[in-house]
This record gives sequence, C-alpha cells and structure tokens, in this order.
Amino acid sequence: MLTEINAHCYETRLSGLYAITMPTPFPVGDVFAYLALGKGSAPLTLIDCGVRTDEARAALQAGLAACGVAFRDIERLIITHHHTDHLGFAAEIAAESDAEICAHQLCRPWLEQPEPTRRAFDAYLRPIFRQGGVPEEVIAGIERISAYLGSFVQPARVTRTLAEGDQVELLGKVWQVYHTKGHAGDLLCLYEPESRVLLSSDHLLRDISSNPLLEPPEAPDQPRPQRLLDYLAELQRIAQLDIQVAYPGHGAPVTNVPQLVEGRLAMHAERAERLRALCAEQPRTLYELVQLLFPHLRQPEMFLALSEVLGHLDLLVRDGKAFAEWRDGVAYWQAA
Repeated sequence: MLTEINAHCYETRLSGLYAITMPTPFPVGDVFAYLALGKGSAPLTLIDCGVRTDEARAALQAGLAACGVAFRDIERLIITHHHTDHLGFAAEIAAESDAEICAHQLCRPWLEQPEPTRRAFDAYLRPIFRQGGVPEEVIAGIERISAYLGSFVQPARVTRTLAEGDQVELLGKVWQVYHTKGHAGDLLCLYEPESRVLLSSDHLLRDISSNPLLEPPEAPDQPRPQRLLDYLAELQRIAQLDIQVAYPGHGAPVTNVPQLVEGRLAMHAERAERLRALCAEQPRTLYELVQLLFPHLRQPEMFLALSEVLGHLDLLVRDGKAFAEWRDGVAYWQAA
C-alpha cells in the first residue's frame, strides 16, 4: 500500500502521489503530508504540512527531496483542517514559494489570525466547561495546552477557499472535494473516482477513532455544533463512495472503508449506552462522566475526553435517552 523511498517518503499506489511522514510532539504520533507531482495542467501540490518543529521540518524537507522537490517548488498547498499538526509550515512554504494556499472557509481565521482565533475559541468553551462541572484548575490546564498548541502556528494567507462540491486537479485527474465536518468543522477530504482513492485526512483513521472536538458555531447566535452527530453522518456518507484505499492523516492506509465505518458506529453506540447506564444510576455532570469513563485520564487528554463525552450526550438526547437537569448553572445528566 505504501512503498518506502526513504525514511520519510513513501510512494502510494497512485503514480505521482507520495506520503511524507513527520514526527509530532503529541500522543497521536507521526502525521502524513501528501505530495502530488505536477502533471498536465495540475500544479505541484502538497496536502497538509505537519507541525512546526525542527524535527518535522527536517523530515518534511527530506521527504520532499526524495521526490526532487523543495519548499520553493511547491505551487499549491491544501490544508485539510485547522489542527496544529496539519498546517505548521504553511507560512514558511508560502514565503519561499509563493504557493497558493487552499482551505475551507472555517479554516481561514485559524491560518490568517491564529492567536485571536485561539483566544476566542478558549473564551467560547469556558462557560461550556463550567456548565459541565469542570473545576477551574482543570479549565486553566486546558487553556495552557491551547496556548502551547498555538505557539506552533504562524499566520499565512488563504488564497482560495474550498467547499463541498468543488473540484481540484491533482496528477492530471479531477478530484472531488468533500466537506466532512466532525473531527473538525472545516475538515476536507479529496476523492478521485477513477482510481477510487480518498485522501481522508483525520476523517478516516484505521487504528484510532477520530475524536470529534468541541468548537464554536460559525456565527455567535447559532447553537453549539454537535460534532459527534456530524461525524457519524459523514462517516456513513463517505462509506457510500466506491473507495479502494483511503490515505489518512495518521497511520496505515484504509482498504476496508465500509467495515471500518461499521465498527466506528458500533463503538460510538456502545459508548453512548455506557454513559446512559451511568446516568441511570444517578444524575451526573459532564466532568463526573468523564472521570468515570476515563479513570486514568491525563491532563493533556482532558479536552479530547470532554469533547467526546459531550458528543455522546448529544447522541443520547437526540435519541430521547437522556436529558439535563440544571442546578445553579450546572447540567446534571439523567437517563430518560
């Protein structure tokens, strides 16, 4: 599925498409960028660009060099979503190459104004965590980690926005853009129907479940996005495509997309049922449910766990299986 060229560069089964692996300082481990060589009228394109560390820069440059490419040669950079491990070298690449930078419109503020966008993100989440009974010291820890992640990002200008239904040319072929919100509200996948290849970013991962993360809505007057519900719907939609192989943002390629999706749906249904059972014992806050479900959780994983558990509570509410009772501004969850 991947043929090694050097320690950081692998050839995919699609001629001219290369996977470049880079280390991250995060528990998820290595992250992939994908290089699509110029062919016909298609520009030389890099999809995602790692996290901005010296180690990742060296790995990215070594992977590109194996294909005879340097930063200055990149003509187009597509960012699949705004997370730190996918957009790290956007500013450097643009400065050296004048590359076109493409991303979903929701990714634009994270690229162009990363620090104020991050601060607004933290401010939006703070009352949600307080309503969930999260202690102030835990909220402060989440915000310290947010600042740490933000320290890896430099501003870069988006020159083209991509949306559901758009098309991009890669390797002389027309690829379809799918907006697969869930793990992130701005996440994009690219699909080429002739070769049946999907660049799935973090929407489809073989060995770990994509974590749908809490996010603000597009406009202040809109309700909180229910990203787990979005994710489950997008999983089922993408599973309807005729995919031979999906190349993800992390880990090994996926060759059994329908089976993988079926397993993910079952896993989320089982986890929601575990939460329903806990809420049937007695009313519990979001923070209490996180502690019960993940008793050995480390502080760096707290935001991920809070996002996931609140997502499963959204699922239970949708299905009429749970509801919240409010006491002094805190939600206590009960089984219906």
